[in-house]
Amino acid sequence: MQGVLEERFSRLLGEPVRVIGAGRTDAGVHALGQVANFQTSRPIPLERLLGVLNASLPSDVKVQSCQEVEEGFHARRAARSRTYRYTVLERTGPSPLLGRYALVVPPGLEVERMERVARRLVGERDFRAFQGGGAETKSTVRRLVRLECRREGEAIAITAEANSFLYQMVRIVTATLLAVGRGEMTGGDVLRVLQAGERRMLPGPAPACGLCLLGVSY
Repeated sequence: MQGVLEERFSRLLGEPVRVIGAGRTDAGVHALGQVANFQTSRPIPLERLLGVLNASLPSDVKVQSCQEVEEGFHARRAARSRTYRYTVLERTGPSPLLGRYALVVPPGLEVERMERVARRLVGERDFRAFQGGGAETKSTVRRLVRLECRREGEAIAITAEANSFLYQMVRIVTATLLAVGRGEMTGGDVLRVLQAGERRMLPGPAPACGLCLLGVSY
């Protein structure tokens, strides 16, 4: 998305434009509430920008609103929290319509057990065991504000909000909760891994298709 916006803004404004996003998402992850900012030396009529920009964007990228911000605003550094949702569908077969936006699994998940374990992960903790390989970060401590598992018909929504997330953290948390729901791990197992910080003791990340950035708070 960043590259698409930079190319379109640069073309519309006639100068190179660098877009700063509130957060990076893995390939295949979706976003409903991404926030981005840029600087330009050209005057922009905001009342016309939204329509002109969306008319030039591909069908899978749309800008919902535009506004002027103070100089020095940084979409990533100024963010107070980010909220993601991972969608799981319990079905005996694939879903041609929803499969692009959800992970399809066989029925039988114990969602109440998943919810109990999810609540125990909330707080400021060292989540190094939930970080994907190859990532570089100064600290693996994150403040997980909310982690919920809710059944909505045949869908299970796993919603996570934190000040920021480690690389693939939400997808690894999701895979771990699914292992709990299948009876492959207990809440005690998850807490012991969290304390030990051993990535190898947790499952691999859930597929990117089910993850969506819902919004960013400032």
